[in-house]
Amino acid sequence: MFVGTKRIIVIAFFTLVLIVLVNLAWWLYYNRTERMLENQLSLRLQSVARTVALALPPEQVENLALDDIEAFDVISDRLESVREADSLAEVFILDENYHYLVTTVLEADSVYFLRDLNGVYIDSLFFGFTSEALVSPAYKTGRLYLKSAFAPLYNPEGFLTAVLGVEASVDYFDDLSALKRNLYFSSALAVIGGLVLGIIFLLLQVRISHTEQKLILGESHAFMGRMVAVVAHELKNPLMIIRASAERLAKRAPSEGAGYIVEEVDRLDGIVTGYLDFARGDGSLLRGENLETFAPEVLLDSLKKHLDERYPAGSIEWVKGSPSGSFEITAYRRSLRQVIMNLLINGAEACLEAEKPVKLDLAANLKNDRVEFIITDFGRGVSKKDMKKIFSPFYTTKQNGSGLGLYLSRKIIDEMGGELKIKSEPGVKTEVIIKIPKEPGK
Repeated sequence: MFVGTKRIIVIAFFTLVLIVLVNLAWWLYYNRTERMLENQLSLRLQSVARTVALALPPEQVENLALDDIEAFDVISDRLESVREADSLAEVFILDENYHYLVTTVLEADSVYFLRDLNGVYIDSLFFGFTSEALVSPAYKTGRLYLKSAFAPLYNPEGFLTAVLGVEASVDYFDDLSALKRNLYFSSALAVIGGLVLGIIFLLLQVRISHTEQKLILGESHAFMGRMVAVVAHELKNPLMIIRASAERLAKRAPSEGAGYIVEEVDRLDGIVTGYLDFARGDGSLLRGENLETFAPEVLLDSLKKHLDERYPAGSIEWVKGSPSGSFEITAYRRSLRQVIMNLLINGAEACLEAEKPVKLDLAANLKNDRVEFIITDFGRGVSKKDMKKIFSPFYTTKQNGSGLGLYLSRKIIDEMGGELKIKSEPGVKTEVIIKIPKEPGK
């Protein structure tokens, strides 16, 4: 079970990593596309600004600074041609005080209104920090995103007279917005797809885990078969010798103790035979046992008496719970006795392990043609973690337990057409409820 849980965690981790990597790749692609488009626009504006600045005659630039009308008209027409040819928002020339010398905007202010944003680039040219064309990052003005480039303009003597500016709308933002919406949609699909794949993998893992558990259970049964075969072979002969000796003693000096020995030897022989038959795959744990009609009250009294003899005198306190009614049932008495005795011993040991007095309750009730046996102990209880595995073969919380008692007890009750359930309050009490038909087939 731990291995299966570990695999599920690994699958969930790799599914999460896959989703993250796919989305990361897409968003890296988006960022790369955004940078590429901005770089292309920057190079275009820088090239246009540099080309136009070199194409303007220095004499006309000097005359423009001196408010020459003819120079203004010539340069204005040329800038308008550049604006239309390159789909620019504005082409303009500024002096060192940010005043427009000429601009392609029809109704322009006398002072460049974006000086706070782009003043650093213009000043860098006027103060001689650089002679190269400069490009600003994209910026928002109103509802538009713009980008500008600036290039120096010189007079015939080579002195910086003005700065040429070209401004373009960042039209790729609409494309980026559409791409971003598509990426959001793709990311959602990736998450959904990853979750679906993860669920499929988890379901496959659960099936694989169940298959592995069946294989392990099959191997456990095979191992149990070999183990029981050896133990049964070693026990059969000594049990028969003990039984024969007890019978001889009973003939010489009749006693109740000799009868108990014969009874318990027969019970042990039946248990060993049943385990051996089940381990060999021959089928029923009840094979070879006949149905008997008996009163549950008598069976329970016999079990209490036997358990009192098993432990030191007076060490077991029997709680006076709901009394068992006087009625008869038809069932497999020997196997039922075996199951209840096993549960009583488990309860007594649970009390001793919790360092509590051995306090037990045993009762039988008839409800709607079904007999209900209730075995209660007030020991350490069963934790939720152990409750999930308590009926698994070879699983035990005892140091000297085999892990077969509850597993085989449930199998026996199932074959009787009944059910065995456990309710527990850790540290308080454990209640085992056995329900079987009053008569087989009902």
